[in-house]
Amino acid sequence: MCEPTVSDSQLYTGPMFYLYNAALRGFPAAVVERLYGNMYTTTIYCIVSGIIKLSAVMKLPENRKVYRGLGGLELPKPFVVADECGVRGGVEHAMMSTTLDRNVAVQYTGG
Repeated sequence: MCEPTVSDSQLYTGPMFYLYNAALRGFPAAVVERLYGNMYTTTIYCIVSGIIKLSAVMKLPENRKVYRGLGGLELPKPFVVADECGVRGGVEHAMMSTTLDRNVAVQYTGG
């Protein structure tokens, strides 16, 4: 991977993830306002490029479960109830943090 891809991917693992995700999701409004129009387009492109490159050389086991805690949110019905094709789930507007530890995800729900 080229240097910008590595450095930008590393930045995402720290506090900058908050700004990048705010730019992609369009909220929290107060954070987006403080971006002053900077949507980190090139940086996010490099991060996505890094994710694609890493996923090409590192396959996760098919039985791997990851968890995500969503505090104070109710998931829409299509996320938990399969449609006529047996598909359920959703799409996130930004990169999403997950954990292999179910207990960590439960902590984020406030439970």
